[in-house]
Amino acid sequence: MRRNNQIGALLAISSTIIWSGNFIVSRYAINLAGPMSIALFRWTTAIICMFPFAYKNLKAEWSIFKENKLYFFLMGLVGFTIYNTLIYSAGHYATAINMALFGSTVNPIVAALLGAWLVNEKLHWKNISGILLCIIGTLYLLTKGDIHNLLSFHFGKGDLWMIAAGFCFGSYNVFVKKKPAGISNNSFLLCLFIIGAVLLLPGALYEMKYVQPVIYNTHLLWVVLYIGIGNSTISYLIWSNAIQRIGAGKASLFLTLGPILSSFEAVLFLNESFNNAQLISGIIIITGIVINTWPTPLKPILKQE
Repeated sequence: MRRNNQIGALLAISSTIIWSGNFIVSRYAINLAGPMSIALFRWTTAIICMFPFAYKNLKAEWSIFKENKLYFFLMGLVGFTIYNTLIYSAGHYATAINMALFGSTVNPIVAALLGAWLVNEKLHWKNISGILLCIIGTLYLLTKGDIHNLLSFHFGKGDLWMIAAGFCFGSYNVFVKKKPAGISNNSFLLCLFIIGAVLLLPGALYEMKYVQPVIYNTHLLWVVLYIGIGNSTISYLIWSNAIQRIGAGKASLFLTLGPILSSFEAVLFLNESFNNAQLISGIIIITGIVINTWPTPLKPILKQE
């Protein structure tokens, strides 16, 4: 049990490290393509990468997919089409740090509550304490340690997009546990990549022609390769494995590391400012994660005379 928790935690941390760069890319790519176009490029690249590894499983499991088509449609719509479009839309209005803050705060709350309600992931004092500490740490980072900043804070359009994105991904994380029996992880993701891309296609084509034409250059190529291979194919496979091992609630809590990682990346790559609140909030968040994921010792079974 303890080893399973440790492996699940390492997988969740690995995914969070890869995904933290998504907020940086969202800000970097705002002048290269529109949000729906970027999302379409992402899932198309992910389909190409995943197809050779998942095609045989997808073909063999096709009858199960057909029996559960509504489930897969909704998972693709919420977890891929809407979620990522919201992130890339937020990149036009919010800083990378704020994007990570709001997305990572809402996500674990939604995942923990829905997980307890729908997939019987029990909430005990460690879960609640860990979530509260992670929220406190995130708010500390948002306010730079001054409560007056919270009282005078105004939600911008990008912040609201990220809150909505957090709801989407929190819901996706819980319903991953409802994946139909007999479906392998790689075919599961390939199916959702395809659904996400197909649903995005009409809106992305309209966006490219009438809203924001795509600037095709090497910068866009590197962005698409990063989000298509790293942020999609690799990280989603790792993340699905983490959820299966430690549950949606615990796994989602690791995403609260995202604001800290994104803060450092934003300082390095986008020249956004760094302050001591980032260090203090990081300590608070990590403490909350440790409390939440620390395995509960098994009670000894008393032998009956």
